[in-house]
Amino acid sequence: MFIPGTELVEAEYVQVDQDKAIAKIRKDESLPDLVRFPSLEHMREAIEELRKKRAEERAARRLARAQRQEEGSAQ
Repeated sequence: MFIPGTELVEAEYVQVDQDKAIAKIRKDESLPDLVRFPSLEHMREAIEELRKKRAEERAARRLARAQRQEEGSAQ
């Protein structure tokens, strides 16, 4: 696993035993269930929601840009 550096710490590669890391995460009851037991369906829903939000933001920017262009050409 690559850990990017900062101004104070250099970047480094760390070997991670995935099985042990997953077991440790699943045992940690202070973490939410979706972190301990990730759901592929939940990830798909979250991605779809993010895509929808970004599409709405793009549409709002296009509308604002079109309105500015109309105002500019009306003068």
